[in-house]
Amino acid sequence: MSDKHDIDTYSKLAEGATFFLDESFKYIHEALSSELASVLFGKMLNEIDATDQDRKIAKNLEVGNDTIELLQSNIDNPLSDETLKNISVAWEKANIISQSETQKFKLNHKIESIELLGHLNNLGFLVETLTNRHLLFLTQTNKIGNFSYSRISIAKIMERLIFIFKDELNENKIHLNEITKLFSLRNKTVHYTPDNAIALKPRISELIAIWKQCQRIFEQLEKAEKFNEIKFSQRIEHYINEFKSNWT
Repeated sequence: MSDKHDIDTYSKLAEGATFFLDESFKYIHEALSSELASVLFGKMLNEIDATDQDRKIAKNLEVGNDTIELLQSNIDNPLSDETLKNISVAWEKANIISQSETQKFKLNHKIESIELLGHLNNLGFLVETLTNRHLLFLTQTNKIGNFSYSRISIAKIMERLIFIFKDELNENKIHLNEITKLFSLRNKTVHYTPDNAIALKPRISELIAIWKQCQRIFEQLEKAEKFNEIKFSQRIEHYINEFKSNWT
């Protein structure tokens, strides 16, 4: 084990974890920007008045209720060219504003933007990478043997974390409930079924709770490892504070 993995392995894992952390919060900011664009677009739509031509088109428009028929149908534009242009301009304007401005959302706001997939996947990868690195550390410091490492390193992520924190969990010094929720949400992105696509709407408060528990987990890993590096617990704390300052 020691001959196979030297300092380069730790460096690559740290690089990977840094990438996943940065990407996860890049995507959550993009998700909230998309949410803001939708809010602004909705307000702008309310200010667009229907024309006489729109009313005439709507009167003669025949649309069925069958989902498959709607998907397969070739319906002409249900709005006038003038209204379609106004809608297009509003959408472009809403997106431009959302890229340069932020808005305070309530903590119970449900995030539905597709960029959420990138956030949850990368955050899950971050936790897994730091967990894998810690298991390697435990092996190379003789806290666990090679046989145990070979078995636990291929176990499910929650089993790996329970193994690492078994004493702290028994003593109620640490909790993994929010981490469990993270991987439950990520499973919905990995298995993006029709039901999961509709159900994947975490509240901002849920994500913040997950991030904070990630921070506490990282602090515990760092306490044991004592690596001379910029701590991931401090990095994620910075991202949490930045997000809260911008969006809540």
